[in-house]
Amino acid sequence: KAEEAVFENVGQAVHVSFLIMAQEAKQDAPLRAALIKAMESVQLNGRQRCWLEQLRGTASGTINFGGLDGNEVRAQCALVLQAVKHRLPKTEMWVLQAKYGETDFEDVDGKRRFAFSAERIGAIRGLADWFRPMFPALNPLAIDCMLGRLFANHKQLDITVRDLAASFGGNRMTYQRASKKMQEHLRSLEAYAFERLTPSFTAQGVVGIFS
Repeated sequence: KAEEAVFENVGQAVHVSFLIMAQEAKQDAPLRAALIKAMESVQLNGRQRCWLEQLRGTASGTINFGGLDGNEVRAQCALVLQAVKHRLPKTEMWVLQAKYGETDFEDVDGKRRFAFSAERIGAIRGLADWFRPMFPALNPLAIDCMLGRLFANHKQLDITVRDLAASFGGNRMTYQRASKKMQEHLRSLEAYAFERLTPSFTAQGVVGIFS
């Protein structure tokens, strides 16, 4: 039933699951903090907002996520990510991994440097290989950078079209137009992935209402 489902829709399930599974498997406070961060980053329905308030108000003990403890929450999220890896065509899987995967960072000389995780890098490379025949006039490395630009979720990872033109030659509008076409393809692939996952997620009670 929709009211008993863990997530409201597939997009929310995928987003939260990637965030949760990027955290170490710890109990109580660390996982609770990860859950709060994850739930604050997506649109919530009424029941989920209640869960969020429960999480914020719980100082100790097991996590209350609609009756699920921390291990059960992780198990639900692992189920979602297994489906992403094994039930989708590679292009659709890559889009979800590239968009929702983890952003790594390291502290060097007192400054924090951000970078894509290995999983996200692999997904972007797979998509770049898929896109190259569509853009034969573009430098293959430029396609890698353009995809990195589209998937960057931190301002320190962003690459402008002027940067691309300066690095690989040509007019910045060429990269602007190509980026727009790429983005349209990526949105379609993400939508196809969500549609493909909906029936099984609904049957398993992972999601209730897909919209």
